Amino acid sequence: MGKIIEGLWDCPFCGNKRIRAGQKTCPDCGHPQDENTKFYMPDEIKYVSEEEAEKISRNPDWQCSFCGSLNSDDLNVCKNCGATKEDSERNYFEMRQQEEEKKRKKEEKKESCQKNIPPNTPKKKPLLRRVLLILGIFAAIIFGMMSCLAPKVKNVTIDDLDWERTIDIEEVVTHNESDWSLPDDARLQYTKSEIQSYKDVLDHYKTVTETKTRSVIDHYEEKSSYVDLGNGYFEEQTESVPVYTEETYTEDVEKPVYRKEPVYATKYYYEIDKWTVVDTAKSSGNDQNPSWPEPKLKDGQRTGAEEEHYFVTATYEKKEGKTETGRYEMDFSQWKELKKGEKIELKIDAAGFAEINQK
Repeated sequence: MGKIIEGLWDCPFCGNKRIRAGQKTCPDCGHPQDENTKFYMPDEIKYVSEEEAEKISRNPDWQCSFCGSLNSDDLNVCKNCGATKEDSERNYFEMRQQEEEKKRKKEEKKESCQKNIPPNTPKKKPLLRRVLLILGIFAAIIFGMMSCLAPKVKNVTIDDLDWERTIDIEEVVTHNESDWSLPDDARLQYTKSEIQSYKDVLDHYKTVTETKTRSVIDHYEEKSSYVDLGNGYFEEQTESVPVYTEETYTEDVEKPVYRKEPVYATKYYYEIDKWTVVDTAKSSGNDQNPSWPEPKLKDGQRTGAEEEHYFVTATYEKKEGKTETGRYEMDFSQWKELKKGEKIELKIDAAGFAEINQK
């Protein structure tokens, strides 16, 4: 058997603390140990004598079901009221387990009530502040990005207006192409077996020496623990606990070595006819009378995509009296309303597209 340490307990009725566990009643108020009693270890370990330890029971105290007092296991009747041990329903550990269960349920009920606390209570304020802080940071980042990309309003003087219109000219052109499948409208010229991809194939194994570490027992240390006997006393138990250290070792490992092996497939070489842009008709001017070009089509040709662009060249003042000139694209509906020499506010985006600022 291990050495015995006498524990302590606190009287919940008068507040007297650190009472010797062997003293079954409070020396200040006389209240006996009961369901509120919880034994604990002293800060300074002192062992009881071997002679006294032999007399101490290793069984927990039992609680009198009539008056609630705790009694030593070697007593058959309650020292407080005389009720018999046979009529008792629980010992110290069962008593503590039930008390802890009551405490746990009380805490769960308290937590459940706290979940219904309004959001503006002090408990949730720190969380609310953190959320608002994070949202503020994101808002600042987004605002900064939007500021950089947001259109800039500038007071400008219109210097020049120009335009450009184009029409693609297309004709059927024969193209030589290849692919891993043959289009329906293609004319096959020939096929060829070619490498389409590569796959990893096991070639051999090679021996590689690797350095590894492992935990090994270095020595043993005696570790003491204390078992609550449930009667105000604690029994010391010692055991040998292994202490480990890291050991480095080498080990030969067989590792696979792969080679790249080609995967062949049939590739088709063919001719195919496609409408292809072969020329572009263009018209432009520095006026506000745009017109479409008149493409001169040859036999077998057709007109394709049409594009139109309208530009304004404008000057605006910068800081310190300096000026800067820029050329911006505009929508035709607004461009046609502008006049050279006119002073106007333009809203210009990051891509260089401008529109009249509507106040």
